[in-house]
Amino acid sequence: MLRLRHALAALLVLALLAAPLAFAAGNGTYRGSAKDDSENVVVKVKDNRVTKFVAHVYASCGLSNLTLTVAYPPAGAKRGTSAKIKNGRFRAVFKGSPDVEDDKRTVTGRFSGKSVSGSVKIEGLCSADKQYSAKR
Repeated sequence: MLRLRHALAALLVLALLAAPLAFAAGNGTYRGSAKDDSENVVVKVKDNRVTKFVAHVYASCGLSNLTLTVAYPPAGAKRGTSAKIKNGRFRAVFKGSPDVEDDKRTVTGRFSGKSVSGSVKIEGLCSADKQYSAKR
């Protein structure tokens, strides 16, 4: 009976230690698409940071619908800008263009194993709110 308790305790400790690894994002390039769009999504991860995110999404711009590129880090960002991955999640809020005052973009993601899923949101003159998924 005592051995069974020790074995169960050891399994519990191993499970608790392995839990953070389940959320850890592996280094590499994740490729996928935005839902409802056939456009590509690319997420690059290095050292538990998102170093690059690119998505082409359909956005509503007044009376027109356009394909917009959402790229992080944005043009004009300080070299080495990246989004930290904490507990398997990341969030980056930035301006798509430094020249356009009303242009807010938000990219989020949640890593699970060899995949990442999240959302791309554009606010301002154009608007979009798309879900995406990608795999390594």
